[in-house]
Amino acid sequence: MFSPMRRTVLPGLALILGASGALAAPSQAQASVPASCSVSAQLNLGRGEATSYCVSPGPLNVNEHRAVIKCTVERGRGNPHDITFSVWGPWAGVGKKSVARCPFSSSTAGFSYEKR
Repeated sequence: MFSPMRRTVLPGLALILGASGALAAPSQAQASVPASCSVSAQLNLGRGEATSYCVSPGPLNVNEHRAVIKCTVERGRGNPHDITFSVWGPWAGVGKKSVARCPFSSSTAGFSYEKR
């Protein structure tokens, strides 16, 4: 049951629902900084894991970055087929790591990072 006094934070949208029911987006306090970004992938307990990291100074203007990993899982018994989907890590500032992990029983199909 929804309580009007409960605050709900929606990941990915970063919207906050307050007691009044009004939606508010947090302000962008950080300015773009020149940064250099990289991404790597490794296995962690058999699960694919992508880690992105941005450091300053560098050639790109970056506020935040996040890791993206593409995972593949096999579905179906009589007619098995692969389903590929993406998993996004949380947005992180320059100098902080963002990690995205595939669920168990899936394989890594690719990895990258996004910036904004």
